Amino acid sequence: MLKHNYYGNYTAESFAELPLVLQRFLSYTQYNTTSDPNSTTAPSTEAQVAYAQLLKAEFESVGLTDVKVTDKGIVMAYLPATAGLEDAPAMGLIAHMDTSPEASGEPAKWQVVDYKGGDIVLNAEKNIVLTMDRFPGVAKYAGEKLVVTDGTTLLGADDKAGIAIIVETARYFVEHPEVPHAKLCFAITPDEEVGRGTENFDIPAFGAQYAYTFDGDELGGFETETFNAAMVKVHFEGLNTHPGSAKNKMVNAIRMAMDFISRLPAESIPEKTEGHEGFFHPMGITGAVRGVDLKMLIRDHNNFRFEERMNYVRKMVEEMNKVWGNRVTADIKVQYHNLKNYLDKHPAVCELAREAYRRIGVEINEKPVRGGTDGARLSARGLPTPNLFTGGMNYHGIFECLSVTGIERALELGIMLGKMSAEVKTLD
Repeated sequence: MLKHNYYGNYTAESFAELPLVLQRFLSYTQYNTTSDPNSTTAPSTEAQVAYAQLLKAEFESVGLTDVKVTDKGIVMAYLPATAGLEDAPAMGLIAHMDTSPEASGEPAKWQVVDYKGGDIVLNAEKNIVLTMDRFPGVAKYAGEKLVVTDGTTLLGADDKAGIAIIVETARYFVEHPEVPHAKLCFAITPDEEVGRGTENFDIPAFGAQYAYTFDGDELGGFETETFNAAMVKVHFEGLNTHPGSAKNKMVNAIRMAMDFISRLPAESIPEKTEGHEGFFHPMGITGAVRGVDLKMLIRDHNNFRFEERMNYVRKMVEEMNKVWGNRVTADIKVQYHNLKNYLDKHPAVCELAREAYRRIGVEINEKPVRGGTDGARLSARGLPTPNLFTGGMNYHGIFECLSVTGIERALELGIMLGKMSAEVKTLD
């Protein structure tokens, strides 16, 4: 197991008494693996290159002997099928090693709290409080143990909880050779948070016929539907002159960007949407009077509305250029399509997961992902890959937390899916 250099509100002795899956996760939070959206390398950071080697050692430490790290930083590990099941479809379990660049990924100062309900003071000195008015979903975990941070970093449950679940699933089957299973394939990818998690993923080399990502959220979550997603990069070309003599000369790119944003539907933003509702999301802006660059996300579950949203932006640019004199350009690139488009063609893979939830007694909460997963891209390339819960919540920020019960039940789910792989004769 990776080294422990922080024990939170535990001693080394009491830490060792925690469930192994939780120990692994907490140790993983001590490694900064934030991905870099501006990098052109694969992986995007050297920290992920080093972490991949550490994860290779993790798989080997639980008894896997066929483990490798690709030249693009993807960890792949294998457990051969039980004798007589060599022809059964191989199953894959996948997680990602990077954390979101939207909050600090420095080693988390975590604490395991016996949550009694109400607000959680994360950092009294800095007055950082996880409040129920902003995060009401946490309230239902009253009476349980939660892992939180001190409010200065994210926790890393997205998706280091998934890694811990997968490593412990592998350990279970190594230590229980009497339990039959098909070939089990495990993978940990870099750069999922910057949309590049599977761009170098070799599906034939991975060897699975179907797979599941452990990259979901709360207990019971099962995700077979994602957004359709596009990235928009808009450039506003200004013309700068001295403001004292700017009349009829200056073209202020900042005002152009403001004009663009003002034309977007006011209610179609992340802060005001939920469920299947899509949105436009300006997420980054740089520049000055002479030129401004804006990055914006387009998201919608519905295929038709997704196309409409992209066309809406194109029409906006046309209209603005009539006003501003052809100084606005937009580059729209589709990032991924709805996972449902592909999983509808592989109903057996989803039904296997639903049956696994039933067998371990976890109520399924099947809902659309208001985001994306590596599984969406893998499914588009022929490897059907739904998404499973890990027990985390409030991702991509300092109020991220993890239900201890959630991660333990997720491990049960991974083990059950491994057991059920022995029953799968065909995916048709």
